[in-house]
Amino acid sequence: VHDDDDVFARFLRDELAAWTGTKWGQSCIAPDPGDVQALPAHELEGRAFPARQFVRDLDAILGAKTLMTRRQWTSLLEALVRVAAVAHVAWLCEVQKMTWDAVRLAIGGQTTPEDARAMFYPRVLAYLSYGTGAVSELKDRISKYLRSRLGINAALWSLQEAGVAYEGSLSCAADLAAFCRHVSGHRSSLRDVMALVDDLADREARALLCRKGVGSNLMEFGRHVLYQRQAANPILRGYDQGYVLRKRGASKSSPWVCAPGPVAVLALVHCSLAGLTGPRSVHRLAQHMAAYGIAVDHREIAENDLGHQLRMLGLVLDSPDAESGMLLVPPFASVRNGGEGIVQ
Repeated sequence: VHDDDDVFARFLRDELAAWTGTKWGQSCIAPDPGDVQALPAHELEGRAFPARQFVRDLDAILGAKTLMTRRQWTSLLEALVRVAAVAHVAWLCEVQKMTWDAVRLAIGGQTTPEDARAMFYPRVLAYLSYGTGAVSELKDRISKYLRSRLGINAALWSLQEAGVAYEGSLSCAADLAAFCRHVSGHRSSLRDVMALVDDLADREARALLCRKGVGSNLMEFGRHVLYQRQAANPILRGYDQGYVLRKRGASKSSPWVCAPGPVAVLALVHCSLAGLTGPRSVHRLAQHMAAYGIAVDHREIAENDLGHQLRMLGLVLDSPDAESGMLLVPPFASVRNGGEGIVQ
């Protein structure tokens, strides 16, 4: 925290220093490498990974901090965190599903391909589609995650009971590939594992349907983070503008659809243009949203609600010369150009 930083940040710095007796420096203290479990270099190169995109976008959001009030900036930061948090959970669910699929193939005797990453990491993540319902897709993804964890654990338990336990790690694609080879080499000890998984799934059907336990908690997390907050007071109904899912209509039974709010759209446009020079079309925005698992056809933006929202926020210029007919306008031009300025 610097002396020219936000007054509230300086207040927290001084108060915490007074209570703990430890002064905060002007730079972050990196943890000891031995205390952090990291993936091998280039492990996720060319693969969908929302957490990596979030780290890059966080720099862009931090760069805009001096251009607005604390409330405006925290709203922008909150919107980015809401988009990224559930995207990362969806990515983890997909990785678990792909891992279980690979283990099942290994039980069947299929060999692991040379590039193990293709078996365990998704190349593209799409768990939401703009303008469509999202609850069933999220629930289905979480349900598959739970069944995958059940299957992986059942395989590990069965190997241990057979006296051929897997002693290695499961922290990267190479480790998972080694585990699959171990499973394939001892598949005679796993003849009953699929029946065991089916039996456990029948007994824990409510948990796998996300009606209790971990599945219910994950669904509640997704709803709490993504949904537009429904205030009982009519005056506060427009308070939340950083949502990702909103109700299609005013009725209580109206479905929730993927349609990010104004602040979320503002944050996504700003982050999609960060560090770039020259004009960019809405295709760039669609690619950036896809990095967080939100699928939108850039050719339809001009006609759908997202295009209308971009126009209302002044974030696009209609141009017949652009490939999609719409050019993005950076909301904080000074940040993009690396100088100081004001919000456009």
